[in-house]
Amino acid sequence: MENINEKEKFLSVAEIFSVLRAGIAWIVAITFVCLIIGGVYAFAFKKTTYTARIDAVIFTHTYETSTGEQQEISEMTAYQYSAMLVPQCQPVFKSNEVLSAVAAAGIELKGSINFITEEESPYFSITYSYSQYGGNVNEIKKEVADTLNAYVNKCIEIVDNDAKTYRYLSDKITMYSAAYPEDVAASTGKALVLIIALLVGIVLSVIFLLIKNSFDDTVSKREQVEQITGNQIIAIIDISHNLTETYDKAKKVKEVQ
Repeated sequence: MENINEKEKFLSVAEIFSVLRAGIAWIVAITFVCLIIGGVYAFAFKKTTYTARIDAVIFTHTYETSTGEQQEISEMTAYQYSAMLVPQCQPVFKSNEVLSAVAAAGIELKGSINFITEEESPYFSITYSYSQYGGNVNEIKKEVADTLNAYVNKCIEIVDNDAKTYRYLSDKITMYSAAYPEDVAASTGKALVLIIALLVGIVLSVIFLLIKNSFDDTVSKREQVEQITGNQIIAIIDISHNLTETYDKAKKVKEVQ
């Protein structure tokens, strides 16, 4: 005799929708629980991320040859030369030597520094992201902006004062814009957490219902009986009404006795 679980190993799309429709209460309940968990995390534990940004540019009028002579170069050549130097800024700004000097100057980087470079362009951006739960938003924004400004200024100063090590960048990096508290982005990410919790709840509930259905060996369909017995069903007699009548009659006879 064929096992029902083997028979219904692959559900049709219609059967899947039927299972989900029958288990809509489970879907609502599981999704609701996931939303509660996500909401608790979003409003009680999720940190606010503050991001400040500074735009900078590498600019040069001259090109120093191997003989030590300074030669004037065309504007296009200067642009291309500066663009070539942009990718080399990030390892310099993040080098142990520079970071040690920054720390020695009392500049505390509590967050992370990232670079955004435009392809074949002398312009690039430096972003500083710091996450914290609670606190005065305006004060944190000011602290983040001041930290980034101090960090970039110090890095440029170190590069300019060490022409031997950073000869190719010395006197070429200029801050194009500064970071201001009002421009610092503050993102809580609460909406994203709730959306993810909603999606997780729906997915988990669907998986639960499909697994639950796969372990259900109840014979509830005409096709199941035909496959199990190997016989074709010609007609179906509804005996539920007759059984109800018989039960009611038996109950009345017992009461009379």
